[in-house]
Amino acid sequence: MPRTSHQQTRRLRLEVRLTAEQDALIRRAADLVHESVTTFVLDTVTARARQVLEERNTITLPNEAFDRFYMTLDDPKTTMPELVELFRTKPLPRC
Repeated sequence: MPRTSHQQTRRLRLEVRLTAEQDALIRRAADLVHESVTTFVLDTVTARARQVLEERNTITLPNEAFDRFYMTLDDPKTTMPELVELFRTKPLPRC
């Protein structure tokens, strides 16, 4: 029987230890939303992981601070010789 694309992409396994109370709570919640425990846990954990990464990778500034930051970026007097030398000698990594 050929594998579906869904089966082919799920190759890793994550195991966790739970208390009986945690297990019952998760199973009850999954049942209430008519999802398997696996789907419920993966969706919940993935959403939380995205939230944490977004919070850590986003900088929010008040308008006044953003305006100062933006003006500083455009100000040619703020050239730092150390940074110029760093960028001259070490290439930026490719993403």
